[in-house]
Amino acid sequence: MPKLAACGAINWDVSCFVERLPAPGEEVVVKRITRVSGGTGGNTAVAAARILGPGQVGLIGALGDDDIARQQVSILDAEGIMTSAISYVAGEESGQAHILVDREGQNTIASHLGANARLGPEHLHDTSVQHLLQECQGIVLTDPPLDVMAELVALANRRAIPLFWDPGILTNHGWENLEPFVRQADTLFLNEAEASALFGTGDTAACLQHLRGFELPKHIVLKRGHQGAIMLERSTNTLMEIPALPIKGLGLNIVNTVGCGDVFAGAFAAYRVLGADMRRSLIMASVAAGLNATRPETRGCSDRATLEAMERGSCKLGFVAETKPC
Repeated sequence: MPKLAACGAINWDVSCFVERLPAPGEEVVVKRITRVSGGTGGNTAVAAARILGPGQVGLIGALGDDDIARQQVSILDAEGIMTSAISYVAGEESGQAHILVDREGQNTIASHLGANARLGPEHLHDTSVQHLLQECQGIVLTDPPLDVMAELVALANRRAIPLFWDPGILTNHGWENLEPFVRQADTLFLNEAEASALFGTGDTAACLQHLRGFELPKHIVLKRGHQGAIMLERSTNTLMEIPALPIKGLGLNIVNTVGCGDVFAGAFAAYRVLGADMRRSLIMASVAAGLNATRPETRGCSDRATLEAMERGSCKLGFVAETKPC
């Protein structure tokens, strides 16, 4: 059975590459269009599978009754992901995301949730899903509907399964609604936009100050894009900081940042179920996310051997984690 279960959106990504992102009401010229499989759950699962290997990751999600669903499953099967835990919603379209990407790799995304929004707690009682959840050694959770998220958090807590959670669009529900579940996670991932949605600021120091008054998960990771990542470890009250992968020093260029956060979560969870400590998992997640940004495809995560070779080469360029008191 798979070592890791992933749950979240499965989308068909239509990416339009432009010189710059348009202002409101402005029209810009699209230089190139790609149509690929995406979605936070799908992206996270693929990143983890490329590290763990075939048959080691199972995906829980929902697809519609359309050609996109058939293409999605074919692609996921080819990645070695267990797809039997995916539900199909009759009369509903599969999820889609329409993405604008500028020459710096920055993006704006408009998503049609489609079948993703129809995933419900009842789907978790399916035999294939139950087998996956009983046997896995970790759950990486992104943005399923709130009631599904709550059920998975409770299940992980009851069975002492490590839960790695990147709430994404669920941050729209606000800190008051998410905080009861946050404390039950092993690791919570937030980017600047998500932190701003929850706390009114993406500033690292301000976020940490806000969190001091709450019962927190064991670890909180703040993903800061080109500034790297910071992890707060509650048990030791320490901060671990890792810079961004030195893209230029490696002779690479940023092409597309779509999916980098998903890759970060998938790689982090994969290394944790492999037995890596938090420091190693944070470093390898940062490598995976950085490399993903140098590729046009949303799912640009490399395999384990490539990532570890890149990490060794990057150490000479100052890519090391530092720990300090919080």
